[in-house]
Amino acid sequence: MDLDSKYTEIKRFLLLPDEAFNLEQLLNKYYNKEADRLEILGSIIYFIQNFSIFKTIKPFMKSVYFCIENTVDMEIESLSDFKELLIKNALMRFVQEYIDYAQLTQKRQVLKLLSDSLDKLQIQPIIINLGLLLKPMYQDQDYLDRIELKKAEEITYLLSEEIEIKIKAKIDNWLKTQIIKLDNQNILSRELLHKYDLLAKEYHLIENSETYQNLSIEVMEMLTMRLTMLSLMEAVSNESFEPIPIK
Repeated sequence: MDLDSKYTEIKRFLLLPDEAFNLEQLLNKYYNKEADRLEILGSIIYFIQNFSIFKTIKPFMKSVYFCIENTVDMEIESLSDFKELLIKNALMRFVQEYIDYAQLTQKRQVLKLLSDSLDKLQIQPIIINLGLLLKPMYQDQDYLDRIELKKAEEITYLLSEEIEIKIKAKIDNWLKTQIIKLDNQNILSRELLHKYDLLAKEYHLIENSETYQNLSIEVMEMLTMRLTMLSLMEAVSNESFEPIPIK
């Protein structure tokens, strides 16, 4: 199958109009060799097939496509890393979207679902289970109307104060720029707290106040969520080792 056929297959599967499909331009930007683009497209086609039972839900497919674009935008050491990185990015995004929708109090339920699924070490059941959890969210028109008002990559955190929303949005954007690995979590935690302190001063939060302390916990939870997902995914990528614990 040539490049054009692969692009067409992906676009049709995801129900995307021509003006919203920028995958060809992205791949041309990062990969000069046609063979490399063909390999990446093959990994993408393999990935989207996992969502076959949800393909009629356009908002879901739009989110799947965002994960693809976001992963293509990331620097990888070798083409063989792309497939695993795409899966990790997708699971991370979908869990965060569901937590946004269901509120943070539901976090343990979501992680338990993923943890139980990851014990099987099979990606497709994980995606199907998570997709079934997400399906009502993508069919909730009130929710879809709200997220249309935001940038596609932003995650909403349901907080009571406007200042907390701004700080969490900036922390979230900062986390997206970091190389998050399980073996550098201590360094990340220190850097995150330093970033939070700078933002707290910028927004004139009183140090050690109740708001300051509560928000500090919430900020660390944002990092812990990412680390937890990476720890769980270790069980999928390597059966012979236990997931690295979250500190």
